[in-house]
Amino acid sequence: VRRYNARTSPPLVSLVFSTMAPPGAGAMALVSIPLVQGKAEEALALFKDHALGIKYTQSQKGALSFDFGIHTAEDGSQTMHIFEYWVEVADYAAYIAKRRDADLMKDWDPVFGVCVAGAPTIQWFPLTASYVN
Repeated sequence: VRRYNARTSPPLVSLVFSTMAPPGAGAMALVSIPLVQGKAEEALALFKDHALGIKYTQSQKGALSFDFGIHTAEDGSQTMHIFEYWVEVADYAAYIAKRRDADLMKDWDPVFGVCVAGAPTIQWFPLTASYVN
């Protein structure tokens, strides 16, 4: 078993944009998406620029803040992690129901799908504490 050592191992997250829960946040989600080799920058660009990327998500009721990070594993595989902050869990549940609507996502799924190497995992839960240094 190989153990992680913060002084000698590569960083767990190689690209992170921010790390603070916004005021009013009552729920959060962690979305992890395994990426196709070499598609991390394309995936980030799609989230930033595509109408059904982060612009769509930010337009949803209760959407507050989104932090993106790319983790590169020792074997070179990459995973996009999105920390999402919402006003409440019900807002996030309503948003996810929309994301699962194939007709609504018909312009997103084919372009983003080429970046995805496997099934995403989604964990959502109430925000219980936020600490800022």
